[in-house]
Amino acid sequence: MAVAAGALALTLGTTVAASANGTATTTVAGRAVSHGMTTFSTAAAEPVWSFGIDGRDSAGYIWNYPPLANGGFGSKKQAGHGFSSATALFKNNPAANTTVYTYARAGGDLYIFDTEQGRRLGGGWNIYNAFVTPGNVGGASNPDMVARDSSGVLWLYLSYSNGNFAARTRIGGGWGIYSQIAGRGDLTGDGKPDMVARDKSGVLWLYKGTGNWAAPFAARTRIGGGWNTYNKILGLGDNSGDGRSDLIARDSAGALWLYKGTGKASAPYAARVKIGTGGWNAFNYLF
Repeated sequence: MAVAAGALALTLGTTVAASANGTATTTVAGRAVSHGMTTFSTAAAEPVWSFGIDGRDSAGYIWNYPPLANGGFGSKKQAGHGFSSATALFKNNPAANTTVYTYARAGGDLYIFDTEQGRRLGGGWNIYNAFVTPGNVGGASNPDMVARDSSGVLWLYLSYSNGNFAARTRIGGGWGIYSQIAGRGDLTGDGKPDMVARDKSGVLWLYKGTGNWAAPFAARTRIGGGWNTYNKILGLGDNSGDGRSDLIARDSAGALWLYKGTGKASAPYAARVKIGTGGWNAFNYLF
């Protein structure tokens, strides 16, 4: 499905120096737009990225809640419009800095919004049903992307600093057993990005990162059960401000929950804390 020029507009991609609250403002197309999409935690020896949370509403508008340096999210800002036709949305900071780009799939085409109108990266992307940007899993300098195809095969796309991707590499099969895949950053304290996956019975599994692009994840370990209470799980980095990567989950009532990272492989998350009392079901896509 082709997308006409100007049909999608997302005002993202401005470089922002990490600040006390991780936000900055610029004016694009005559309206003030927040670009406080990410910051990094100073609580860790190495940068641990903290992403805001974005939601698409039923009218096709995208709203961004920027990260706060002391944890949680700030007030929402309209970040884009015309995204009703997008069938997948994800974001990444491919240069490993505070510039964050949003990616949108419309039909089989993938677009990167490094400018307001974005640019097409290519076609054939409708073979995938899940996208995750866990960080630098390939051992190079840029955060990467993984995608799962309809047969359950997982593919790694190493990224370039300009947001483009290298040719894909097959990194495993059998991932069709999972209803959701998420992760951003290190969960186990070894400095390597990890991922989690929820199976259809509600069990959450941890896949430790290896740092080897040819086999970026170790064998899975069980984290716990009961995760089917959530209709969305997201890895957005350090959302609690303590220098460890966390997990965000939305339940069926529209409440938002934070699972703070512990840095321990045996129990990577602490007990959940409610950070949104309801209303998050107003978004038909969270990323």
